[in-house]
Amino acid sequence: MPVLTTQFDAALRNIEPTAADKDNAPKAHAEVSDALRADDTVLGWGFDPILIGSYKRHVGIRRMKDVDVFGRLTQLDDDVLPGTVLSAFERVLRATFPTVDGKVRVHRQARSLQVEFPDYDGLYVDAVPARPWVTSSGVDAWQLPKREERDDEQGWQGTNPSELTRLTTELNDEDHFDGDYVPTVKLLRQTRRSLLGHRKPGGLTVELAAYHAFKTGRVQGPTHAEFYASALKETAAVLSNAFVLGLGLDDPTLPGEKVVVRGSQEDKNALVTAFQDAATKAQSALDSTDTCSAAKAFQELLGKAVDDVGTSDHVFPMPDTCNADGTKKRFTSVTAGDPLVPSTRRFG
Repeated sequence: MPVLTTQFDAALRNIEPTAADKDNAPKAHAEVSDALRADDTVLGWGFDPILIGSYKRHVGIRRMKDVDVFGRLTQLDDDVLPGTVLSAFERVLRATFPTVDGKVRVHRQARSLQVEFPDYDGLYVDAVPARPWVTSSGVDAWQLPKREERDDEQGWQGTNPSELTRLTTELNDEDHFDGDYVPTVKLLRQTRRSLLGHRKPGGLTVELAAYHAFKTGRVQGPTHAEFYASALKETAAVLSNAFVLGLGLDDPTLPGEKVVVRGSQEDKNALVTAFQDAATKAQSALDSTDTCSAAKAFQELLGKAVDDVGTSDHVFPMPDTCNADGTKKRFTSVTAGDPLVPSTRRFG
């Protein structure tokens, strides 16, 4: 069974957000938060921002382009419409981050305001307003604007991002998967990006499905290869139940609620098929006695890292004893006294 520990460790390093992204993310978050906090209207709604998203949960992958400001409005009246709140956010942010040389930095979206930071390697911040909400089962949570375009369809949708952060930390702790949950989720997110690119559903859907997969107890290690292969299989099963059987994806942060998943039915089916095929390929690699062909399979599944100018090299390197096509390198044996000795091209 090829465990390829060195190669999986390298792959995880290669999909880690850059040092610049990690440095710029909190700066951009603070700039947007400070701008909104300085406005009397927004502050009067009890504005209390926190950082959420894949960056906060440490499951983000390179190239990290967005940071989420979750603008909790603790004193917002029940009769205030989402559109009113979004308009206030828009007014403040457009004044703070004006158009420069014809480049608009603030864009209003269905449920948030997106602020671009060209000086931070193209990073952008999504400022999302949210109001307090108690679920039917008595859970304290939040509501954010629905993705609706018509004014007469304005409304609020439940969410609980802080609970997802807590659940992620819990599954990754020493009493559960002892540091293997987060890296496996990152590998699954990279696989989705490698196989489907920018198509919806996105990485969050895969992460939520992976959470349910791990909770079954059928995702097992101890190596990265074993965690990855079994997580692909079980995550594919969760996605199939949700989208092919039509059972929906349970929201682990809101008991009794389903996740609202973006994307067409065709896109959802494509995600299921991609993960089913990936699971089969990963298990075959794990069962193989050929280290080089196994490494090639994992390399193809994880694809290439993405940066601002396109794709860079494969994130999963081939072992030194393997050719790029997944075949084993042939080494010439040397007998004492041979006049010619083949060079290994290694020095030192």
